[in-house]
Formats: sequence, structure tokens, C-alpha cells
Amino acid sequence: MADDIMPAAAILKIGQRLAFFSDVSDEKYSSRIEDLSDKEIVAAMPMDRKRRPIIPLSGQHLYGMAFANQCKYRFFAVFHKKGLNNGIPCWWISRPEQVERFQNRAFVRVRVDLPIEVQVMNDDGGFRPPQMTRVLDISGSGVAFVFDRSVRIESQVIMEVRNLPEIGTLKIMGRVMRCSRVEQPDGRRLFHVGVRLLNLTRPIRNRLVHYIFNVQRQDLSKGAEPTGTATAGGQQ
Repeated sequence: MADDIMPAAAILKIGQRLAFFSDVSDEKYSSRIEDLSDKEIVAAMPMDRKRRPIIPLSGQHLYGMAFANQCKYRFFAVFHKKGLNNGIPCWWISRPEQVERFQNRAFVRVRVDLPIEVQVMNDDGGFRPPQMTRVLDISGSGVAFVFDRSVRIESQVIMEVRNLPEIGTLKIMGRVMRCSRVEQPDGRRLFHVGVRLLNLTRPIRNRLVHYIFNVQRQDLSKGAEPTGTATAGGQQ
């Protein structure tokens, strides 16, 4: 893993193709490097599928990907401002010190071990009593947790995660997107339940994504293999 971490200066060049990803979808926003300084990247302003400009909030954390030498390199950056560079609408974003060569996006979901209180919908449309369990992974749009019984797909759950860094207590509804049985070495059967978060406000989502970025950075600094796929709840 350490061999895949490289100085950004060795990879990022003017004219290079870039891509940025949304934390709530799999849409990729194409861009390119228009200019570079010691502290910033000037990137052509990405457009969505309807050709509308993408304008993040000042200070918003970004996940980017650069293409070079027939490889893909991911990096983390912070949006500073928008403006014109030689007449071209652009972003000014922080220039990372390092980039990581990788095969898949594998960024939004991070593996964590946090206590979570879960209430599962019953057959009558009400909710069962709260049950404590553990979070397996989390993303900007979903949570996966371990459970002692199967949970019906498309059913709703009430979840409460306490002492979540940067957020505190997160209590939110979710919809079950997957439920997989996992056989334990001692013969027990547990289930991994993937849930899409419902009605997550933008400020909370931003803080959640910021927390996920921090976990990713810690993993990279330790040389750990990043985990996960685009969403914690599976295909959503």
C-alpha cells in the first residue's frame, strides 16, 4: 500500500484530466487542470449531465481523481472559490501533498466500529423495541450494521448513533436495501444489514462526509487498505 502513495507534484500536471465525485450519487464530474501553484489547483469548473455548473460551498471537502500513465490517482482537496482563469470558469481548490494510485473508487464507505441503537419495523407498521448492536461501515448516504436476525428488504428502521465524531448523536430513519446472512465460526448466524439514510439534512450530511474524509486520511497515513464501495447500504 505504501508504494501506491506518491507525491502529488510527481503526478498532477497542467492539462491533466480530473474527475470529482458527489457524496450522494455515483455521478462523475469531469474536469482538467488549468493551472497549478504551490498551494492550489485551478480546475475547469465541472458540469452536471444537464450542463449546469457545479459550485460547492466554500470550505467543502472534495474527492478527486486524476488520470496519468494509464493509472488512476485519487486525492482529497478543499474547495476555496470559483472564478475565471483566462476566460474559463474554474474552481480554486487546495493542492494535496500526496495522491494514491488505486483501482476502484472505494472511498465513500469507511469501515468503523461504533455502537448503534436500532428499531426495526414490525409487520403491523410499528417498531420493535430498541436493540443495541455495532456499525460495520458508514457513508454519506448509508449505514451497515450487524444484526441477530433477518430484516425485510424495503422495511424502515430507526437508528441512533451516539458520540459520532463531528456530529454527536445521529438519530435518523433508514430504508433497508440489503440483508446478508453471515455464518460465524462458532456456528451462530448473524446478518449484515445495509440501510439507506432518509431525510438527511445537508449540514448533517456535510459533517458526516467530513468525518468519513478524516477516517480515510487516517487509514492512508497508517498505510491501511481503504475499504468499501460507493455506498454503505449497497446499491442504492
